[in-house]
Amino acid sequence: MKALICITTANRSLAIKTFGWDYVAFCQSNPRYDFVVSLDGDDSQTITFCHKHKIPIVYADSREGVGLSKNRILATFRDYEHYFFIEDDVGLLDAAVFDLHVKAADELNVPHMSLFPEDRIGDKTYEITLKDGQRVICCMFGGAPFNYFTKSGIDTVGGFHTCFAKYRRFGHTEHSYRFVNAGLADYPFYVLNDCLHGYLRWSDPVSVTKIKVDTINRLFVEEHELIAQKLVYFPLTTLAPFHAPDSLDLSQAKRPLLSGIYRMIFETNIAALFAYRLIKKMWSRNNVR
Repeated sequence: MKALICITTANRSLAIKTFGWDYVAFCQSNPRYDFVVSLDGDDSQTITFCHKHKIPIVYADSREGVGLSKNRILATFRDYEHYFFIEDDVGLLDAAVFDLHVKAADELNVPHMSLFPEDRIGDKTYEITLKDGQRVICCMFGGAPFNYFTKSGIDTVGGFHTCFAKYRRFGHTEHSYRFVNAGLADYPFYVLNDCLHGYLRWSDPVSVTKIKVDTINRLFVEEHELIAQKLVYFPLTTLAPFHAPDSLDLSQAKRPLLSGIYRMIFETNIAALFAYRLIKKMWSRNNVR
């Protein structure tokens, strides 16, 4: 088995300096997994940091959103059996999460699984118990901070739709629905219930774009329209020119001496954001009254 773990980011170099190192360390000690950063755009700080610390990075000349960022990885590194795409501010608590997803997907005979905060589970439809006792939640809507795909699944449904490049976000739900449309899965989202807590550390960053979405499933109107079309396949397409490393070798990658300080700063930013949102929510409630 050979798997690729990809951290997707836009201009969050601080997140790469903190959470990214946990994934690098895991891959360095596990030869079945390789690691790469996919930068949506050409943020100089992130590029410089990755080059300095010998972290493989793919970066584009223009920002086009996380979907196109994933397409660049899939188009460049075609020979992996398994792909994990993870947002840059998702912390790794227990690396067993990777093997658990590969094993569960194999038992379920599905090519795609997702993991996200529990409150993002939308329209829960069914629940499956695996041989080892783990439960899998089947739902119609969900998030994309942690996504798993098999190569055979991607070969069948293709890549993320290019129409979302103009919004620089959206598209993961439409892509997940294609596995259902192609007859590869009964549900677009399969979630390992036991991995919802204790395996990944979730955060909820401020969106890079301010676009109105439906408040229930967080989808933009154009994504709803694409889902209604019931696409089975969309060609794996990249738009902006991008740059890829010659190798994914991590043997020279070393954690920076200031990594502890980077993590402290990042944690402080997350705590401040949480406090801001809490105050904003309380203020809104008081105004409504």
